[in-house]
Amino acid sequence: MFNQESTLVTILNKAADMVILSVLWCICSLPVLTIGAASAALYHTSIRVLRQNRGYAFATFRDSFKENLRQTLPFTALLLFLYALFGVTGYVCWQRPDSMIAGMYVFFSLFSILVCLTVQIHGFALMGRFRLRRQELFTLLVRLTFGHLVKNFLLLCLFLFAVELSIYYPPLLFIVPAGFFFLSSYLQEPVFKKHINYQEEDPLEELSE
Repeated sequence: MFNQESTLVTILNKAADMVILSVLWCICSLPVLTIGAASAALYHTSIRVLRQNRGYAFATFRDSFKENLRQTLPFTALLLFLYALFGVTGYVCWQRPDSMIAGMYVFFSLFSILVCLTVQIHGFALMGRFRLRRQELFTLLVRLTFGHLVKNFLLLCLFLFAVELSIYYPPLLFIVPAGFFFLSSYLQEPVFKKHINYQEEDPLEELSE
């Protein structure tokens, strides 16, 4: 029953890793600006540890977080600025329900926020998974955001469901973050392979499209 190769032990080990990774993600995201590095590290660790059974959760997350901290800070700051801009615009215009122009701004703000969420989900995953130059990253984000609408819709639904669970059942924060990135990887990895040439054994390398 407690054989290290048994299904039960494997499931328990994965669950323990998911709890560890979720706690690490929550702690590393507290400064807000570091949420990008934490998300990149969690996606990378979800692939490497949870799916490929390579390495250890804590060490892999720690190393990836350190490696991605510098490159994710500007991207995270830009996203936070855009969320604030579109959020405030949408809220102000929402107070004027009789204005058609205000209604258009509300629609545009909501649409822009959803686009930013999609860019965020793919952007942090790409940063954690690959070494990309800025031009390559920008090109890929445009293709991924506007070229796979069905999968992006599913990713957004999964993301919003994870956020709702975390808000209404706070104890689930101990497993929801890792669960989201683990599940989202099954939607994102096939899409990544359509746009990026890489070896599955060592994806962290210089890439060519």
